[in-house]
Amino acid sequence: MYIFRNVAFRPIDESDLETLRALRNDMTTLLQLGTIDPVSSEQQLSWWKNLKMDGPDRRYTIVSVPANEIVGMLRIRDLDSVNAHCEIGLDILPELRGKGYGRASYLMVLEYLFEHYNMHMVYLRVADFNDRAKQLYARLGFVETGRYREYLYRHGRYWDYVIMAMLRDQYLQLRQALEASPS
Repeated sequence: MYIFRNVAFRPIDESDLETLRALRNDMTTLLQLGTIDPVSSEQQLSWWKNLKMDGPDRRYTIVSVPANEIVGMLRIRDLDSVNAHCEIGLDILPELRGKGYGRASYLMVLEYLFEHYNMHMVYLRVADFNDRAKQLYARLGFVETGRYREYLYRHGRYWDYVIMAMLRDQYLQLRQALEASPS
């Protein structure tokens, strides 16, 4: 388990599956994802059994510390150790949103990837209609670097997927600012 302040991430256990399935199937989560197909219990179990933790994609359960209660799910995708970059994303349980878990979870995964996994660049994608997430990412130091134009069809129209990235130097500046005034 990787611990950072009041959150941690660990491999997904079978006992996590129903909570993570409910999170994925929640409309406020589902509409942010690339696919909008809800998953059944059987599909979730099959997905979990086929997870490969040694390939370019990783999935983890985010938990609170010290209670060890599920907070959400973390995705690390397209992990490229040669070019030192990857994509990240996470989903927080709807009832826990707005309580700082998203920010803490992103700080945790950034620390893990930049300081222990030797990443040079970490990026993410966010639906253009998700202003709250875009604001969080900008406050953390992510910079818009591009767009997949009209990539998502949601709410009766096409929306861009905004690509935001952070380089190691930007992360080090963020870490220095956090150390100067911890919050």
